[in-house]
Amino acid sequence: MERNKSKMWLLAVILLSYFAVGFPDGAFTISWLGISYDKSLTIAHSGYILVAYSVTYTLAGVILAQLNKKLKLQTLYFIGLLIMGAGFVSLALAPNFALVLASIATYGFGTGLMAASMNAYMSKHFGARENNWMHCFWGAGATVSPIVMSQMMAVMSWRSGYFLITAALVVIAVVLLISMFKKVWINDEDIVKTTSSTSSNETAKKKYLNKKWHSTVEILTFFFLGGTDYTLVFFTGMVLMSRGMSLEAVGLFSAIYYVCMTVGRMFFGSIATRLKEISIIRVGIAIAIVGIGVLYFTSSIVGMALTGFGLAPLLPTLVSDTSNRFPPFSLSRLVGLELAAFGAGIAVLFFITSKVLEFVTLEALFPIGLGFVILVLVCNEILEYEVRKISSTTKEEQLEVVTKTV
Repeated sequence: MERNKSKMWLLAVILLSYFAVGFPDGAFTISWLGISYDKSLTIAHSGYILVAYSVTYTLAGVILAQLNKKLKLQTLYFIGLLIMGAGFVSLALAPNFALVLASIATYGFGTGLMAASMNAYMSKHFGARENNWMHCFWGAGATVSPIVMSQMMAVMSWRSGYFLITAALVVIAVVLLISMFKKVWINDEDIVKTTSSTSSNETAKKKYLNKKWHSTVEILTFFFLGGTDYTLVFFTGMVLMSRGMSLEAVGLFSAIYYVCMTVGRMFFGSIATRLKEISIIRVGIAIAIVGIGVLYFTSSIVGMALTGFGLAPLLPTLVSDTSNRFPPFSLSRLVGLELAAFGAGIAVLFFITSKVLEFVTLEALFPIGLGFVILVLVCNEILEYEVRKISSTTKEEQLEVVTKTV
């Protein structure tokens, strides 16, 4: 009873703190208007910013496993929060574009470190339900931060907005410190002690994917998912405006996407105890495919809502399913690479899509987005087939042992 209560307190701390991971994405969509005006920047400069953010975000995931050899995942999470806060303060004080770029690269690394370390931690100690809830709080942070930023810009400036957001990070940092001091975090050595007391026959029954190409396909799944998410949101407005839709109407599409993504994660999190991860992933992809089709053929906001709702559970559920498919000792490294691939997918596939849309037609967006979603499905189904094959082999071996015994 006491253990369950402690775990609930831990989950509450994680959900509250992961709220902060959504701050950079949400706040920058508004602050860029003030930054570009103050420093006479053009839309071309935003490309450099996206690359700087994506590179450091990806780097954090790549080196997570090496850092985890020295420090616990929750410690890395706390360090990531401090780096993010330092990046916000630096950005608020930046006098020129070079320092703006350096500041965004800094908080990109902090955000990447927070996302990679906590997703790795959650894949070890919690299930798909809690993972979806955690990412739901990311959506809440991404929704609230632009509201805070816009209000601060209305009365003061974008610089003041970042100072206020940093103050919120200080509060979250204090909560994290208290939780560490109270020792509510589950450590890997605790897991080892628990598992060592269980039957060795029980642990021997579980077989994991262990080939190199298995890990490669897993990482590619996240690469294509990263490109799907950001690319669709960013370019849909441009397509709809080319079809004659007003700027005000287009603005609702982005808002409804993130609202439905947040609601979707809450919904799928609530039913995760009734459905297996693979079922949630398949249902989510099916809904997203329908949503993209509705957008392509009708330009209806219902299509955007369905797309956001369908894509909502994919990232947290895929991360959660990693612990079912791959051995525990590889989770920190693999989840770090998954989040790194997600960030790389945002940058690389966004860039490729932008070039295709520029030289072909804006209408190519939805077939491209559909292709990315299908690639996510194909990669995941390949791994699911491998898991089923290993499971059937294990059952045959167990049956053979029983037959011999009899």
